[in-house]
Amino acid sequence: MLPPVNFRLRMMLLFCFVIGVLMAITCAAVYSIFVKTIRAELDHDLVNAARPVIGDLSGDHQEGNLPELNGQEQMVVFTQAGHPLTRSRNADPLLIAAFGAFPQTRSAYFRSLRGSEGPLRAAVNPFESNRRPLWFIIARPTAEIEYSQWRFRDTLFGIWVLSLLLTAVIADWYVGSSLRPIIELTRRAESLTENIADRFAAHPASALPVVNPNDEVGQLAKTFNLLFNRVDSVVRQMRQFVSDASHELRTPLSVLRGETQYLIEQERTAEEYQATLRIISDELLVMTRIVEGLFTLSMADAGQLRLTTEALTLDEVLEEACGIAAPLARRSGIKIEKLAWKEVPFVGDQALLRQLFLILLENAVKYSPPATTIEVGIDVRESKPLVIIRDHGFGIAAEHLPHIFERFYRASPDPNKESRSGGLGLAIANAIIRAHRGSIECASKPGEGTTFTIRFSSTTMSPTPERVYDLAQ
Repeated sequence: MLPPVNFRLRMMLLFCFVIGVLMAITCAAVYSIFVKTIRAELDHDLVNAARPVIGDLSGDHQEGNLPELNGQEQMVVFTQAGHPLTRSRNADPLLIAAFGAFPQTRSAYFRSLRGSEGPLRAAVNPFESNRRPLWFIIARPTAEIEYSQWRFRDTLFGIWVLSLLLTAVIADWYVGSSLRPIIELTRRAESLTENIADRFAAHPASALPVVNPNDEVGQLAKTFNLLFNRVDSVVRQMRQFVSDASHELRTPLSVLRGETQYLIEQERTAEEYQATLRIISDELLVMTRIVEGLFTLSMADAGQLRLTTEALTLDEVLEEACGIAAPLARRSGIKIEKLAWKEVPFVGDQALLRQLFLILLENAVKYSPPATTIEVGIDVRESKPLVIIRDHGFGIAAEHLPHIFERFYRASPDPNKESRSGGLGLAIANAIIRAHRGSIECASKPGEGTTFTIRFSSTTMSPTPERVYDLAQ
């Protein structure tokens, strides 16, 4: 079994094989044409040399009294039965012995023979003398012609070998030049891969170079760059996710461990047990919300956030969410008021839409001072539903606005206030609206309040029992 060879060597061998075969066919064709041309010229010369001799032999002569044959060529006159009548002095005995009875034909033909001193080329010419059929044979040595053929054949073979060597050199240069961008691409890709895999790398490596974006290598480099950007983004998200999750879960776990240790150390009163269990219950609720939020976001990241779509009225879902958030607002002395309110038919996931509105409403309640108002409105602009939730609370500083939809990011002036999802609320809200092919915007000024604007792409999402959206797109 042949050992495996690399792609470059395979390309070179294929290139040389194809060119070698084509060159061999070309050389064989040229050599064949050369041999046929020389032989045709020799046959033509023999015919021309035979014509005047045949003219002399065709005259009236007595039986056996033919003129003597002289010339540089070897000449013999035969009867039809193959008996020689006359011959030139230089006629080779092997030439005479090579012919027997002649066929009944009036056309000349040619034969290649082997004489005493080398190869011969003979022209066989039928003619008549005194109404008797005779055959005139004229032959010429072909040693010089065969030598010329041999030299020409060796020359062609040398040209073929040199061409093959030159082809190998050109193939090596061309294949190497063609593969050099791919080799560089591979090297840079390895560097990028190592950088992505390195958990201590602060920044990803530079993108792969795209020399010509229109050729195959350029397209491959662009695809690799897109792939590495996405992989790098996913890796960074995973690292951030693990870091944030461990940080957020550390606090409730520490509280649970401390409270549990407090109960174990010694006997407590029933009131102390109840107070401690309430603390444990609250921390478990926080952990449950964090885990549920992380599960929802992980499904969204994997493009597997499932929507059970159905025909509904969007304003009713929003009003239901306002009703759920109203008790919390009343306890804080906050009033929820309706702005412009329209009936909006919609197709979507009712449970997720309610969760989306609740996240924004509860955030508005938690980060607003008492005796303020939360304004909620729903409208249709350019055939697209629009939901506005505005509070008059603490507001968000401009430097925090680009990050508020990130997981575990908090821009609250009071770090002790917890959102309903353990710092994941706005990230979940953003995932839900993206699953419904919409967007969410935030405008805020410190001390004046915050306005969230939810824009849906349309009101006519096709209802299906269950839909899976790839949020990575």
